Amino acid sequence: MGLSIPAFRAERCVRYRYAYSACSRCVDVCPHEAIQFSGATQVNNDVNADHYDGVRIAPDVCQSCALCAAACPTEALAVKGVSAEELLRQAGKAVRFTVSCAPAAAAADAVVPCLGALNAAILAEFARRGIALVLRGSDHCVQCPHAAGGVPMIAAQRAAYADLRALAASAWAEPDWCDADEAAPILDEDHNPARRALFRRAVAEVEAVVSGSNEQAAPPLKAIRAAAPFLPERKSLLNGLFPEGAEDVLRVPRQAAIAAEDWQVAHGCTHCEACARACPTGAIQLLESNTAWRLAILNDRCVACEVCAEVCQPGVLQHTAQETVIANKQKGRLLVAVEKSRCSRCGRVFVNEQGGQTCPICTGDDEDFAEIFG
Repeated sequence: MGLSIPAFRAERCVRYRYAYSACSRCVDVCPHEAIQFSGATQVNNDVNADHYDGVRIAPDVCQSCALCAAACPTEALAVKGVSAEELLRQAGKAVRFTVSCAPAAAAADAVVPCLGALNAAILAEFARRGIALVLRGSDHCVQCPHAAGGVPMIAAQRAAYADLRALAASAWAEPDWCDADEAAPILDEDHNPARRALFRRAVAEVEAVVSGSNEQAAPPLKAIRAAAPFLPERKSLLNGLFPEGAEDVLRVPRQAAIAAEDWQVAHGCTHCEACARACPTGAIQLLESNTAWRLAILNDRCVACEVCAEVCQPGVLQHTAQETVIANKQKGRLLVAVEKSRCSRCGRVFVNEQGGQTCPICTGDDEDFAEIFG
């Protein structure tokens, strides 16, 4: 397999979708410091949308480990060789499939840049299909140049797979993590190198936002770039792991290796619609008519990228539960529902949560007039 640097799809990157996003998952996991942010610039308090495009990869530094692709919840960074589509195509109807990491140079049915690049949803899909997965080369991690990011990523993906496996109605086999010579499994359950420490920084950066305690100014319109919604492969796999139409809510511990989240809106929503515009997957839906303004969440599209919470002006978009997330597909749920009214003065239709017969524009005109003329 010829290794190449990951392809960057800007429209999927939350730092591209929202210029002030603090997402740093790809940079945090890269063991070679090959990824740099391309941040927004401000001139006269206005964001220059022509000078930010998410992240940039230095081709002369990148060693093609693909760990950044595994860490990105929106799959803005893509490596074909570690996609579920490619691996499942190679596996076909096999009952046993062997994967090796490239640095170990072990014989295998498929070779990936690093075993840490195999996300938990891929491991689960192989198990769901009854394909015994053998993963060779973990013994090479000690001397591997990717180890700084690869070892904790392998542990994080294994932990996520274990949580998903616990929800399965039928028995899923544990992948066989072997050394290059298939002599003995390594990285066993007693080997736990702070398996979730890899993602703590990303979680901490948004904690103040999603808690509702960090109120921020309204983002400039140029700071948000809209694009067609998409569904990442790992989310599509997660949606198919459990029975379609299951009424029971299946919850797993929250961790960045599982692309799932559930949201609620606390009191104070300003109906600015920034969350729906910034969401890259279409998980937050705006349902508007002449009589009502509604905001809904589709958990089968949410990948926990957190950009909706980052862009929320009053900080009222919050996690529904602190410790767990919903793993299986559920029906869409309303977050906010507000009636509309017709302004008695200008006739425009407006969101009316506080009552009153005049729209905010006319009310603001009255206040300005009073301030100027007394």
